[in-house]
Amino acid sequence: METTIQEFHIPPPLLAKIVNYLAEDGVDALKNLIKAGPVFKEAVYSEKTLRCVRLDRSRNFMWWSMPHSIYYHFFNKCLQANNPHALTAVLYKGIAYENFVEECYMAPLWVEPYGEDGG
Repeated sequence: METTIQEFHIPPPLLAKIVNYLAEDGVDALKNLIKAGPVFKEAVYSEKTLRCVRLDRSRNFMWWSMPHSIYYHFFNKCLQANNPHALTAVLYKGIAYENFVEECYMAPLWVEPYGEDGG
Protein backbone atom coordinates (compact mmCIF):
# COMPACT_ATOMS: atom_id res chain seq x y z
CA MET A 1 0.00 0.00 0.00
CA GLU A 2 1.41 3.37 -1.04
CA THR A 3 1.18 6.28 1.37
CA THR A 4 1.13 9.87 0.20
CA ILE A 5 1.72 12.96 2.27
CA GLN A 6 -1.30 15.20 1.98
CA GLU A 7 0.26 18.24 3.57
CA PHE A 8 3.86 19.04 4.29
CA HIS A 9 4.76 21.91 6.60
CA ILE A 10 8.16 23.52 6.99
CA PRO A 11 8.41 26.39 9.49
CA PRO A 12 9.01 29.67 7.58
CA PRO A 13 12.41 30.44 9.20
CA LEU A 14 13.71 26.98 8.26
CA LEU A 15 12.31 27.26 4.73
CA ALA A 16 13.98 30.66 4.34
CA LYS A 17 17.34 29.17 5.33
CA ILE A 18 16.93 26.30 2.87
CA VAL A 19 15.98 28.63 0.03
CA ASN A 20 18.84 31.03 0.79
CA TYR A 21 21.27 28.11 0.82
CA LEU A 22 19.99 26.99 -2.59
CA ALA A 23 20.19 30.57 -3.89
CA GLU A 24 23.97 30.37 -3.51
CA ASP A 25 23.95 27.87 -6.41
CA GLY A 26 22.13 30.29 -8.69
CA VAL A 27 18.75 30.74 -10.30
CA ASP A 28 18.53 27.21 -11.69
CA ALA A 29 18.46 25.83 -8.15
CA LEU A 30 15.34 27.89 -7.40
CA LYS A 31 13.23 26.96 -10.44
CA ASN A 32 11.70 23.81 -8.95
CA LEU A 33 10.84 25.62 -5.73
CA ILE A 34 8.82 28.19 -7.65
CA LYS A 35 6.89 25.37 -9.30
CA ALA A 36 6.37 23.54 -5.96
CA GLY A 37 3.66 25.86 -4.74
CA PRO A 38 2.83 29.25 -3.28
CA VAL A 39 4.67 28.77 0.03
CA PHE A 40 7.92 27.97 -1.76
CA LYS A 41 7.39 30.68 -4.37
CA GLU A 42 6.91 33.22 -1.59
CA ALA A 43 10.19 32.10 -0.02
CA VAL A 44 12.04 32.42 -3.34
CA TYR A 45 10.63 35.91 -3.93
CA SER A 46 11.45 37.10 -0.40
CA GLU A 47 13.65 40.16 -0.29
CA LYS A 48 16.39 38.27 1.55
CA THR A 49 16.58 35.58 -1.15
CA LEU A 50 16.40 38.09 -4.01
CA ARG A 51 19.24 40.04 -2.42
CA CYS A 52 21.57 37.03 -2.15
CA VAL A 53 20.76 34.82 -5.17
CA ARG A 54 23.88 34.27 -7.27
CA LEU A 55 22.81 35.55 -10.67
CA ASP A 56 26.40 35.36 -11.86
CA ARG A 57 26.28 31.55 -11.83
CA SER A 58 24.49 31.81 -15.16
CA ARG A 59 26.66 32.62 -18.15
CA ASN A 60 24.02 34.98 -19.57
CA PHE A 61 23.00 36.86 -16.45
CA MET A 62 24.13 40.17 -17.95
CA TRP A 63 21.35 39.86 -20.55
CA TRP A 64 18.60 39.42 -17.96
CA SER A 65 18.42 43.20 -17.63
CA MET A 66 17.06 43.42 -21.18
CA PRO A 67 13.24 43.66 -21.48
CA HIS A 68 13.09 40.77 -23.97
CA SER A 69 14.71 38.33 -21.52
CA ILE A 70 12.55 35.63 -19.94
CA TYR A 71 14.32 36.43 -16.65
CA TYR A 72 13.63 40.19 -16.86
CA HIS A 73 10.88 40.18 -14.20
CA PHE A 74 13.00 38.15 -11.77
CA PHE A 75 16.04 40.31 -12.53
CA ASN A 76 14.12 43.50 -11.73
CA LYS A 77 12.98 42.05 -8.41
CA CYS A 78 16.61 41.23 -7.60
CA LEU A 79 17.63 44.74 -8.61
CA GLN A 80 14.99 46.26 -6.31
CA ALA A 81 16.36 44.10 -3.47
CA ASN A 82 19.88 45.50 -4.14
CA ASN A 83 21.34 42.23 -5.36
CA PRO A 84 25.04 42.97 -6.06
CA HIS A 85 25.08 40.82 -9.21
CA ALA A 86 22.04 42.62 -10.63
CA LEU A 87 23.66 45.97 -9.88
CA THR A 88 26.83 44.81 -11.65
CA ALA A 89 24.84 43.76 -14.71
CA VAL A 90 23.20 47.18 -14.93
CA LEU A 91 26.53 48.98 -14.56
CA TYR A 92 28.18 46.92 -17.31
CA LYS A 93 25.19 46.52 -19.64
CA GLY A 94 26.78 48.77 -22.27
CA ILE A 95 29.97 46.74 -22.34
CA ALA A 96 28.04 43.47 -22.52
CA TYR A 97 25.99 44.76 -25.45
CA GLU A 98 29.09 45.99 -27.24
CA ASN A 99 30.80 42.60 -26.80
CA PHE A 100 27.70 40.80 -28.07
CA VAL A 101 27.53 42.92 -31.22
CA GLU A 102 31.23 42.38 -31.84
CA GLU A 103 30.84 38.63 -31.33
CA CYS A 104 27.94 38.51 -33.81
CA TYR A 105 29.98 40.44 -36.34
CA MET A 106 33.05 38.23 -35.89
CA ALA A 107 31.20 34.87 -36.02
CA PRO A 108 30.87 34.76 -39.84
CA LEU A 109 34.50 35.81 -40.22
CA TRP A 110 35.56 32.96 -37.92
CA VAL A 111 33.62 30.33 -39.89
CA GLU A 112 35.37 31.06 -43.20
CA PRO A 113 38.94 30.05 -42.26
CA TYR A 114 38.14 27.63 -39.42
CA GLY A 115 34.87 25.96 -40.42
CA GLU A 116 31.62 25.48 -38.50
CA ASP A 117 33.24 23.54 -35.64
CA GLY A 118 36.02 26.11 -35.13
CA GLY A 119 38.89 23.83 -35.99
